[in-house]
Amino acid sequence: MRYVNAERVIAAQLTTPAENPLVTDETRLMDIWFSGAQVRKQMFRKVKKAEQEELAARLEQRGFLRSGNLLFDPREVLFAEMESELVGGLITIGYGEGGKPVELKVDAQALAALRGAVRE
Repeated sequence: MRYVNAERVIAAQLTTPAENPLVTDETRLMDIWFSGAQVRKQMFRKVKKAEQEELAARLEQRGFLRSGNLLFDPREVLFAEMESELVGGLITIGYGEGGKPVELKVDAQALAALRGAVRE
């Protein structure tokens, strides 16, 4: 069992068997980006399905938006750019080591939801 402080999570990529055939139904992967002075990414291997689903539910309760298997906090997005209405675009959620922007690819539906969330 592990504890992940969901209040510090700003984005999470949840890998399931649909995305990666090496992942089993009970064992999953998670990449999580944490807030702070610099955005930090942590990869968790061999996460139980229940742990992954519990974290996803907590993040969705906090108002995270979904793009496929990526969940992100719209309040943490610094910049978003649409590349194509069909493909989607990129969001910048902060800066990592060396001042490099941390960018995540999202689909067009997530960008539309982001625009709606920002207007509210």
